[in-house]
Amino acid sequence: MKKSLWIILALALFLSGCGKSASSSSAPSEYFVIDYNDRFQYENGELYVDTAQRLHFADFSSVTDVIICPKPNCPHTDESCSALGMDNHPVTVGGNIYWFEDSTRCEGDKTVSGLNVYKAAIDGTGRVKTDTVDGVTLLSGAGSAFGSGVLYFGGVNEHPEGRPFGVRELYLCGYDFANKRLAVNEFLCAGYSADVTFCGELGGELYFILNYQEENADWREGDTDEARKHNGEELRRVSVAEYKKLDLETLEITDWELPEKILSAHKKRESDPSAPILPIYAQIKEGAMICSDCVDTLIIGPNGREIFIENYNGNDKAVANGYIFDDLSTGGCKARRLSDGKEVTVTVAEENVKAGYVAKYLDGKYIIRYFDFDSQQTLYCAVSGDEFISE
Repeated sequence: MKKSLWIILALALFLSGCGKSASSSSAPSEYFVIDYNDRFQYENGELYVDTAQRLHFADFSSVTDVIICPKPNCPHTDESCSALGMDNHPVTVGGNIYWFEDSTRCEGDKTVSGLNVYKAAIDGTGRVKTDTVDGVTLLSGAGSAFGSGVLYFGGVNEHPEGRPFGVRELYLCGYDFANKRLAVNEFLCAGYSADVTFCGELGGELYFILNYQEENADWREGDTDEARKHNGEELRRVSVAEYKKLDLETLEITDWELPEKILSAHKKRESDPSAPILPIYAQIKEGAMICSDCVDTLIIGPNGREIFIENYNGNDKAVANGYIFDDLSTGGCKARRLSDGKEVTVTVAEENVKAGYVAKYLDGKYIIRYFDFDSQQTLYCAVSGDEFISE
């Protein structure tokens, strides 16, 4: 898709003029999670990387999408295009785009995990390497959290000395772009498949969940009931989920406890060895914490009120304007009111919407992001709240 130069220049002027480049005027916190659902947001738009690894900006106000490239008639297909090469956690700080590059390398007989930091102008040009961090790396698909100019992520040392093959060391890292340093670099664990899931910020603390396997599982091949039961039991035996939070002022890491209502419901199912038991995950949005294990869900509102919903999977849901939205598709869909858990009807009139996601509520409209399988691209549409939700 080719965009004219004046759109790119207007984009550059808009982005460089944003006083709150990493926050939303409607959100209670300037800290937010970046993962496969939620992208790096400006006050009225978001950055995203398409299937061709090109960086885009989607403006929610005008519902327009531009590739971050100032060249008129650029085909956006090779390294001469400035939209390419910025796919690893692009964010903006101080009117510039920053991103990472995995720089893991061999030094003699050792493999050293590393991370390069790059900066470019808001149109993607003039890129320079600003820093190199040794000891950890960050892959483009990993989740992160951003706020106050710092990107928090699970830094991985994939080749630690003295560890069994396949064990990775995991650190909670927070990279400060303005000061070019790791403001946080705390060891979390050593294990197989170690990863961090960020939940969000609440009361000045960044909540996250640490998942890893403390030893190799004894897997059995085959698709028999016996093999599936054995593998499920093995996965439970070796898997660990730890619930942590970072004080954003003191940078102290402490534990947090799961609410009793969701924890007790989860434990009842653990007595069935054949049941697929997943960890309890949480997301914090609009001042509420939503805890779910893909079977039941507990909503803890900003006022502390708890709403327990049986047989409702609240994981990975969009939350906007006081509603929790299921995946959207053309036609009738469902949502839940955040305040009381009541189910409401959502109507999507736009054609060809599948697995749509409410990216934002802005000026009385819901901005829906979806992948159009016919054109093989990400598209956006804006829907009036009055036409969208039926109480």
